[in-house]
Amino acid sequence: MAKKSDNNDAKKARQKQKIVLVFGEDDNDRQAVSHLVKALWPDVPTIRCLRAPLVLIKGRANAEQRKSATNISKVVAAQEVTHAVRAVFAHEDCDAVEPAHVVLSKQIEDGLSLSGVPNPCAVTPAWEMEAWWFMWPDQVKEQCRQWRRPQRDGTNVGLIQNAKETLRREVRSTGKQTSRDYHESDGIDIAKRILDLGLVRDPKARSASFDMFVSRVDTISGRSSQAKEIRKGS
Repeated sequence: MAKKSDNNDAKKARQKQKIVLVFGEDDNDRQAVSHLVKALWPDVPTIRCLRAPLVLIKGRANAEQRKSATNISKVVAAQEVTHAVRAVFAHEDCDAVEPAHVVLSKQIEDGLSLSGVPNPCAVTPAWEMEAWWFMWPDQVKEQCRQWRRPQRDGTNVGLIQNAKETLRREVRSTGKQTSRDYHESDGIDIAKRILDLGLVRDPKARSASFDMFVSRVDTISGRSSQAKEIRKGS
């Protein structure tokens, strides 16, 4: 027979509010990631973007990677005192073209899993987050009236080097009326526009690093399982 205290603990665990945590290198990227997660996972629990600790994996020794994962796990454990952490999204730019995201994602997710972090999901754009914005050129263009529309439709944007500078250069107006440059904070609005318009699964270009991110979100949210059940029943 279970002890009364055990039953109470289980009841409290069920009553905890579910949350999702987003870690990353920059607040602009963290906010953009949160919008993309909401777009892919409509009934996602409350999302919290945390400033620290940073996700520090690429180019670092195994001991440093473990330390980074441990630091994140400590923050997750502190959150779980009062909340039920449903998933943890960890953003780190690849600073390299695809398929660099494959190794980096595995390092991040394996490290977090070994540290006890629930449902870790690496967010590893190749080259940078800006590479993904090329997949929604019209939403980028809407950010500034004077900007030009990026012309990468149908291409693999995961092969764009120095994605941030490339995007900045390609949207810059060449006419008499000069436009302001793209700034990292614009990514938040672009991601929010993608969310509001329901376009996250309708990109104009392709990116393997984005596809991997989508697949992980679908697995964590249960969308993949639901799709399998629908196919089995059809």
